Amino acid sequence: MLPKEVASSLSTQWPCRDVQMRQLASLLSPHVPSPSTLVVHGISATCKSTILRAVLATLEVPHAIVRSSECITGRHLLTKIIWNTLEALEQKEDWEKSGKGRCEHVSGLAVLLEECLAARPVEKQGKFVLVLDEIDRQRDAPHTLLSALARLGEIVPSLCVVLVLSSTPRPLFLQSAAVPHVSFPPYTRKEAIHIILSSNAPVVDGLPDETSTRVYPYFVSTVYDSLVGPTAGSIPDFRSICDRLWPRFVAPVVNGETPQGGNNEWDFSRLLVKNRVIFRHQGESALVHRIVPDETPASAKRAPLAKTLMPSALPSLPYFSTLILTSAYLASHTPQRLDTIFFSKFSSSSLSARNKRAHHRRRLKVLSQAQAEERQAANDDPSTPKKGKRTKTRITKSTLSSAFATSSATTSAIGGGAGIAGPSTILTARSFPLERLLAIYHAIDPNPPATPLRVAAVADRIYAELATLRRLRLVVPAASHNAMATSSGNTTADAGDKWCVNVSGDWIGELAKGIGVEVGEWLAGGLD
Repeated sequence: MLPKEVASSLSTQWPCRDVQMRQLASLLSPHVPSPSTLVVHGISATCKSTILRAVLATLEVPHAIVRSSECITGRHLLTKIIWNTLEALEQKEDWEKSGKGRCEHVSGLAVLLEECLAARPVEKQGKFVLVLDEIDRQRDAPHTLLSALARLGEIVPSLCVVLVLSSTPRPLFLQSAAVPHVSFPPYTRKEAIHIILSSNAPVVDGLPDETSTRVYPYFVSTVYDSLVGPTAGSIPDFRSICDRLWPRFVAPVVNGETPQGGNNEWDFSRLLVKNRVIFRHQGESALVHRIVPDETPASAKRAPLAKTLMPSALPSLPYFSTLILTSAYLASHTPQRLDTIFFSKFSSSSLSARNKRAHHRRRLKVLSQAQAEERQAANDDPSTPKKGKRTKTRITKSTLSSAFATSSATTSAIGGGAGIAGPSTILTARSFPLERLLAIYHAIDPNPPATPLRVAAVADRIYAELATLRRLRLVVPAASHNAMATSSGNTTADAGDKWCVNVSGDWIGELAKGIGVEVGEWLAGGLD
């Protein structure tokens, strides 16, 4: 298929990108040699990744796409490149059986990629495209990573590496000349309006089609000039604002109101004067990004205030993300030397062991409260002699459960008094490695697979979810959590190796109950 044919077939779905489509089709065509490295750059929401995927699918070129934003370390990126390449070449099962596929360095990546491409059948020998999306946003990446990845196409035959950047690259940033660049500039006013008008107006019940066809183009232009253009909004934001404000803009027509001035029908100018307030309030609020939507259902508005439940102050998470965050919380607030007791299947999964721990927890709770009252009274009384045997703080179920029930982990660690040295030390957020997070995840999973050997590994999914939790600042690297890491005595200089939870225990407890996990049981149980 010629580049012009590719552009014409895709321009109906993604207009105003014909030049970029022809450039990509010319450089990545399976019938002509491709450069070893190709750079595709542009700001966010310029449709560069989507168009690149569509061009490769239309040309039917074997390719693998790796999103760097889902990789939390450089080693994770290299391993994901190998496994995505194997999956595209349908060689993943063979490599899993042989136990290969682990990559530590870029030099080893070149060897493994060459071995993967050489193992293809003769009829499938040809060009292979490796797309590294958002590679400039890779976490903990050395300054030589992009240059090393750009050399893969020169070392491995029949390999073309496409680097997708979210910013304009500086000159010679790959330390190599003659690297072709394809630029995706922001959409102009004319292009943005054309893209929105290429689809039909949102359907509004009771609105005549003639009125919608006549008023909607002027409405789209006004939204761009007043909201999208001054804020450098993207096409998705532009479309969402139009879909949100259009029903309110034509509400006078739908409701049958009489226009001012003695006319019988509404035109755009009268509708604009009538609804100029929505561009200031609802329009500006539509530009604010929120995790939790602020819209309240109509049924909730009609309910009386006494019976209306107050919404949660913090957002909820999906099932898998909640389970990962709960595992991270338990890994941060449980000493590592107690993992065998707390999370071992032999001591934590049976019903008799849980009943025994519950009874032991209730018995020790009363004793610990009495000891705490005596210790507090002794500290408050200055006449009490302080001689005698020193009382050693012990890690018991009662101290953990009572501290978790009274306050969150952060509050206990930071705001605790001088007399509660035990819970303050225990509940300080500690750093944990990823291997420990995986182990705790499998231990507390309320819905484990019936046949674990036949289920695909969840390591990549966990890494992607952990990267999302890091962007939300719910889980942070240990290097950026120096205060807690120093107090726990477990510090590290490598931010990619160890992590630390960054939320309170109250919210984690509420989230975990929604998926069937009792955090207090795992946090305070197991010391029989």
